[in-house]
Amino acid sequence: MQVFSKNSLALAVASSALGITPVFADEEVPQEVIQLEEVIVTGEKIQRSQDRTLSSVAVSTSEDIRKEGAKTLQDVLSGTPGVYTQSGNENWGIRGVPIQGFDEQGAAALNGAISVYVDDAIQSNRLLTANPLSVWDVEQVEVYRGAQSTTQGRNSLAGAVVMKTKDPTFTPEFAVQGNLGRYGEKGSSALANGALIEDRLAGRLAVDYQTEDGYISNPTLGDDANPLRSANVRGKLLFLPSDDVDVLLTFSHNDQRAGLNAVDANDGVPDYFNVYENTETYHKFDQNAVTGKLDWYLDGEWTLTSISSATLVDYSAALDFDRTPTTSQAALREHEQTLASQEVRLGYDYENLTGFFGAYLGRTTSDIDDKLAVSGTTVMNEKGKVEIDSYALFGEANWEFVNDWTLITGLRWDHEENHTRIDYTVDTLNLATDPSANENITSSVLLPKLGLSYDVTENHLVGVTWQRGYRSGGVNLRSLALHTPYDPEFTDTYELAWRGNWLNRRLRSNANIYYTDWTDQQVTFRDSSGNRQVANAADSRMAGAELSAQYLVTSQLSVHAGASYSDTKYNSFVSDGVDYSGHEFMFAPKYQASVGANYTFDNGLMIGTNVVYQDDSISNFITSGSTVVGERRSDPVTLVNLNAEYAVGSMTFTGYVKNLFNERYVTANQSDTVVDVGAPLTFGVAARYEF
Repeated sequence: MQVFSKNSLALAVASSALGITPVFADEEVPQEVIQLEEVIVTGEKIQRSQDRTLSSVAVSTSEDIRKEGAKTLQDVLSGTPGVYTQSGNENWGIRGVPIQGFDEQGAAALNGAISVYVDDAIQSNRLLTANPLSVWDVEQVEVYRGAQSTTQGRNSLAGAVVMKTKDPTFTPEFAVQGNLGRYGEKGSSALANGALIEDRLAGRLAVDYQTEDGYISNPTLGDDANPLRSANVRGKLLFLPSDDVDVLLTFSHNDQRAGLNAVDANDGVPDYFNVYENTETYHKFDQNAVTGKLDWYLDGEWTLTSISSATLVDYSAALDFDRTPTTSQAALREHEQTLASQEVRLGYDYENLTGFFGAYLGRTTSDIDDKLAVSGTTVMNEKGKVEIDSYALFGEANWEFVNDWTLITGLRWDHEENHTRIDYTVDTLNLATDPSANENITSSVLLPKLGLSYDVTENHLVGVTWQRGYRSGGVNLRSLALHTPYDPEFTDTYELAWRGNWLNRRLRSNANIYYTDWTDQQVTFRDSSGNRQVANAADSRMAGAELSAQYLVTSQLSVHAGASYSDTKYNSFVSDGVDYSGHEFMFAPKYQASVGANYTFDNGLMIGTNVVYQDDSISNFITSGSTVVGERRSDPVTLVNLNAEYAVGSMTFTGYVKNLFNERYVTANQSDTVVDVGAPLTFGVAARYEF
């Protein structure tokens, strides 16, 4: 029985008369529960919490993308520890390894060091470096740092990016958006979603069209040097024939055209922002992808998944071969690629045992047509055909063999057959070092994975893993080079991971420390005759760490921070008599850091900011005789970005500012006459209507 004093009783009576519920000293006041939402990742083919994933994975959900004001994949990557980027997206990489690897195969390459999937469809390597991918209507982006070869296979030596767009639902949804910005930025986007057959068939359509003039001019041609045009259309159908079967069909079309991300320089000093070439440079893509995914829930523990995917790419490009305003030499490219695959896997989820096993079949083809034209006349024409057949058996098991201890085992057998044919149908000036090639190469590899994790407490987990990474071999496809075959390359990565939650799950922190041995490394080098070759001519090692934290200070304020350290070194590498042993990789910044915050006011206005630092890196080596005497380096840079959002009824208004202090910096410094530079201050606004 509660006893009231005279004063408290009077207060109770008065409060009741005013319609106020009093709170007494001995009563508990309900507290608002504030927690970070659990993040589920699927890129390793097992659906589990990020807090229980030992791989170094950075995740951006649709909510993160909205709060950060990200428009493209490059925006997402730029604030991710352990991932370096540059304006225009022409060169980006993970843990100091560029997406295309170190063999410099160029646009014709079918092998990369990083795999990127969008809705289970593999993306063309060149598409990922010539133009950033839009994140309009994207559900989640998972960035895996470190080899993912056991689960993803041939092109994930340095990591993988797994993007998932939003699936259809049976709830009606419609939105349109228009945007404007500096340097001629204009765009429009739309999405529609809803039921086509109630409880059985739902559809979703997303469209995004963007144009911009770019910030680099070409006075010689009197035009913009790096305009961008992109059109993206994606349609998805979700079919539920029964309670046990889900069928998801996805079709996407990307049509993109990008210009040149370089400026002229005088003794290495950039001419911001002009280039004086007399040939218009462009990269044009037309990509269509279709994916069919079936999930059959056999019972409470077993699920059968089938994924069928095909990606068709038409790529064309023109480059100023001499890079001057006077001489007329142009490199012209026409490439067609087809990437098709079928994967079937059986997943299981018991109380103390989860995992999967499956099979993969893939076929990749490429038709290459590269020309060199002088004053409009073709003097060299290289034609090639590459056919790659891939077969794999793979599996992984996670076994909690005693309380709090989990053993992780994985294995992949990967077999590949590569048939490459190259002929020079025109060679007026006898430029071809190797006039024809007809190579058949075969490889079979085993890719094991082993790990152990321990739940220190309910909110803290530590683990160690060892994993073998691999990238398949091939044939040197560069024009005017020796078209010789080369073997697969391998990495062994040893990694220590920690996942922690604090303050009743308001603070989340992650850390990974790694060491990688890289053997039979594929590199481009010059032989004693000066010919550019690709061969397994180097061995290296990499070591580093990635740290990140996210803190929900209040329900209105969130902050996040991240940092990475990457130490790369050639153990042995000799090119054209020059010994590069002991030197760092090119394009590999040693330090990166980012910090950001988002605050939502009571009236709904949200303001966010992030600050990103990227260290300098080697762009090229300066040699004298057989000795490295210096380095050309990019500039270190700190960029401050802002974004804001305000909703009024069905309308949402957003704005962004990138490179707030208009920093000018070099991103690639490979010669004294032409350099790549970062984007200056840019800003834009958008208005979205949805219901």
